[in-house]
Amino acid sequence: MSVINVCGVLVHAQPEYRGMVCSHLEAEPGVEVHAVTDDGRIVLTLEKETRQQTGDTLNQIEQINHVLSTSLVYQYFDDNHQEAQQ
Repeated sequence: MSVINVCGVLVHAQPEYRGMVCSHLEAEPGVEVHAVTDDGRIVLTLEKETRQQTGDTLNQIEQINHVLSTSLVYQYFDDNHQEAQQ
């Protein structure tokens, strides 16, 4: 059985540190940064195997220096992915 757990996340960082925050985010396995604005908003997707791993990663993101807030915008979880494809 294969599991899909994909989240869309909005991270708000202090604008002058957005590059540093993006570097930290991109170093995390399963995180892909899609857009960064001049005012410090960072749009990313997060792919983990379990909801617990997702929650742990979101908590880690909140602890990065210069991160002001995180918002889970979207979550898709499917633990029957492989069965559905057959």
